[in-house]
Amino acid sequence: MSEAPAPPNRRNPWTHVLVACCAAFIFTIFLMVASAFNAKGGALARLFDRHGILVLGIEVGVILVVTVIVLTTERHQTRHELKERERRLQAEADTEAEEKRESEELEPR
Repeated sequence: MSEAPAPPNRRNPWTHVLVACCAAFIFTIFLMVASAFNAKGGALARLFDRHGILVLGIEVGVILVVTVIVLTTERHQTRHELKERERRLQAEADTEAEEKRESEELEPR
């Protein structure tokens, strides 16, 4: 049997979207903390006082939706790769069985 080929180093493009959404969430948290402790935070502090929970809720919702998309696409890709690997292994087994059958037919009894 031959060894399985090394998997290509491909990344799911949705992973980058998820990382960006998480970074935006962390940045928002840092801005909230900074505006809370800054005496001159003025407009930013008022914005977060009025809409802070809504902003965080939207960001968490987007993170959850993108996470489901990432997991779904990863699952689909993994299933496809497993089916392809199974097909290749079956083809190798069929080839080996055929070669064995041919060699048995050629041997004198």
